[in-house]
This record gives sequence, C-alpha cells and structure tokens, in this order.
Amino acid sequence: MNSKFLIICMFVFFYECDAQPVKSGVMSREAALNDLAIIRKSMEEVHPGLNRFGQESGFKNTYDFVRQAIERRDSISSIAFFRMVNPLFAKVKCGHLKFFPPMKDFPFYYHQQNILPLIVRFDDQMRLLIVKSIDPAFIGNYIETIDGRDVASVLTILRANMFIDGDIQASADAQIQQYFGAWYADFIQENAVFELVLKDSSGLGKQVTVNGIATDDWKKLNDTFKDLPAENALTFKNDSVAYLRIAHFYATSNKAFVKFLNESFEAIDQKKVQQLIIDVRGNEGGNDVLGKELYARIARNEFRYYDHIEVVARHKKDITYRRLAHIPNFAGLATLFIKKQKDGRLFWKKHQNLGSHLPKKNAYKGDVTFLVDGLSYSVTSEFLAVAKSESRGKFIGTESGGAYAGNNSGTFIILKLPGSKFDVGLPVAAYYSAVKPAQIPARGIIPDVQVLPTTTDLLRGEDAVLNFVLQQLNATTSNF
Repeated sequence: MNSKFLIICMFVFFYECDAQPVKSGVMSREAALNDLAIIRKSMEEVHPGLNRFGQESGFKNTYDFVRQAIERRDSISSIAFFRMVNPLFAKVKCGHLKFFPPMKDFPFYYHQQNILPLIVRFDDQMRLLIVKSIDPAFIGNYIETIDGRDVASVLTILRANMFIDGDIQASADAQIQQYFGAWYADFIQENAVFELVLKDSSGLGKQVTVNGIATDDWKKLNDTFKDLPAENALTFKNDSVAYLRIAHFYATSNKAFVKFLNESFEAIDQKKVQQLIIDVRGNEGGNDVLGKELYARIARNEFRYYDHIEVVARHKKDITYRRLAHIPNFAGLATLFIKKQKDGRLFWKKHQNLGSHLPKKNAYKGDVTFLVDGLSYSVTSEFLAVAKSESRGKFIGTESGGAYAGNNSGTFIILKLPGSKFDVGLPVAAYYSAVKPAQIPARGIIPDVQVLPTTTDLLRGEDAVLNFVLQQLNATTSNF
C-alpha cells in the first residue's frame, strides 16, 4: 500500500468518524453505493487516460476503500459523500476530469456564507502568507494552524483533492492558493468561526478568532489582489525586448485571436525585436487550435503539434449509463472520424493540429523566454511542450500545470448521478503531443530556472519572475 493511498484512507476515516456534516441532502447507503458503482463503470468505459500514468490500480484500491466506508453507514450526507469521493477522482491524475455537486459558484460548494476571510499565496519557502484580509492586521503573517490543525496537514488534505495531470504538485499548489478559502470550506471546514494561529516575520505567534464571510465578499476581497494581467496584450519593455502576455487561448472568435497575433507579430517584426518574452502564467487554456497558431509564429522549422488522439468509447451504446449522460449532439457524426488501429486502439483522425505544419510567413526567429507557472494548463501546456521539445527558448518560473506528454480533454460527457445529483465531467479524448519522449511522463514542463516570489515581492505586488528575466536580459543576453 503506497503512501498516497494511506493518505486517502486517513481522509475517509476522518470524514466517516469525526466530521459533523450538514443535515440537508442526506441519501441512503444504497443510493450512495449505486452512485459509486456508476462512477467506476463510466470511468472505465469513457475516460481515455485511466491508466496513462499507471494510476489505475490506485484508483481501484481507493474505490474499494470508499465503498467499504459507505457500506458501514445507514445514510450519508451530501458533503460527506463529496469529501469521500472527490479524492477518488483525484487518483485518476487528470486535470480535466471534474466532479461537481449542485452549486452556484465554482468552486464554492459548501459553507458559502462562511468562507475564510483571507487571500493567501505561497512564498519562496512554501509558507502560506496572508496577502489580503478583512482585518489588515493579518496581512504579512503566515498561517500556522486552522481550527487546531497545522497547516502542513491542511495542505496534505487539499493536495489530495486537487484535479491535476500526473504528479504535478506545482499545479495542485497553484490551485490551492488560487481558491484557498473555498477549498478549505469544501474539504475540511465544519464551523462558521475560525481559530487561527498566525506567525509574523520575526517568528512571533498569536492566536486569533475570525468570522467567515460570504462568497461574494470573498471574491471582492480577492479582486483587490491581482497576480497577473487578465487580458492578452503586447507591450515593449524597450526597443529590443517585447513582452507578449497570453492570458488565455480564447476570444469572441478564433478570428479575433488570430487578428491579435497577426498585429502583435507584425509590430514585433517592425520593431526588430531581439528578445521576446511570452508570458503564459495563469493561462488555463481555451481553444486548442490557437495554441498551434501561436507556436507557428515563433517556429523556426516545420513542426508537428499533436502525435495522435485516442478514445475508448466509439458509440453511445458503448456507455452503460448513457441515459444519465448528456452527450454532445455531434457525437454520432464524430464516429466517422474514429479509426480502429491494428492493435485495436481507437484514434480520432480529424483535427487541425494533427500532421505537419509550417512556420507562418515572417515568423519570429529570435530568442524567446517563456514565463510559466502551475496554472499554465491544457492548451497552454500543449504549446509549451512543443516549444520545449523544439528547444525554442528558456523557461522561467515554476513547473507547468499541464503534463508535457499531453492531456485528456476535447469533448466532455456530463453524467448526472441519480442519488447525489452530482455532475461528473468526463473527457473523452486523450491528446498526445508530438514531442521528444519525457524522462518522467507524469510531470509537466520543467523550467530552466525556477523563480518563486519572496514575502517582500508578494506584499509589494512585485512580479518576481518577470523582474528576474528583465534583469538578466538587461545585464547580458549572452550569459542568460
């Protein structure tokens, strides 16, 4: 039994024996077990990457443990079921897999009127720093304990509940700090009032009691702390350095995004830029075709983007619980483009990113620096993987959120569980990037230089990663 499985077992035991879940939304043991059986069967029939990283045995072992825990109960509440089953989904190691209880605002599923009134970030020593708070006196302090539980054990629980590709902890930590209050409410919280132990920069500790706030108030507080520009834009740091911020791979239309790229690279060409910085931190994806469009504008040679796309379910009749599922209307037509290989595997053959591609006319051929973090995910990680494989530039920041070798995404089947009424979003296609083999398949794009913000950077609103790159470029390009 591996250590990760032991952690899952500990969570199930805690929520079975010690938690005091909400009384509403209670379902019978039989209904919960039926939902659990539907989850396993549908996962095996639909999910294209259930054993992509050798994780299938861990999923099955955790499934058995959760099933046995439910069997010992007469009934189970909505929140207890969610807290038991969510780590089971996380064992699939697929960031595109989603498990949703009935909700108003993602990811604020539970305790929506009593959210921890803090915004936090990890500093360069992986301490949980308060950067915004309802009480300004808390800003600049580190969280030591919450409701008697030390922060290390809190993070252990949250990490085991994050949906990530492979074994990319940078992705889990990026998600945790992004919505810390919500995740704490979803997976740990029991009360509306919080007992905290905080420590200041001198090491002095203090115990405080704080009341929770409503979801909307938490969002307003979060809006006062912005990490990165939220929109795509091109700026010039000086006559030779261009900064291209790609915050997302979507727009009102693909044409609008392509127009932005065309105008940006025309300006880069006219400026005779020698150094291009492409910042995709916090970019969780969008339209996969647009990732290839961006790479075509920095490609030096002909390139491949996707190697192949694989599925496991070809027809609706292949899905046992299809009556519970929302399946896209075009699914029937799509089967025309699924071809069985000699080994029996099913490949999707129609996608613009398959095959070989040429650089765009007047593509930028100079030096490129990529700014990356744990939220650089999905389409973004596909783009970065090809750039890394083609040795197209330097990567600065932290490990990407998406796996280097590809992901499971594309079209989704939405399954409505009859007992809990929860929704399960199952990706149906496994995308394999056309890249050199990965040394560690379950990891993301590893940066050439890891840069983490210090406490001072975070409290001053300084961009440590961008500042590092600009200092290096200003000092000497040859030594960078």
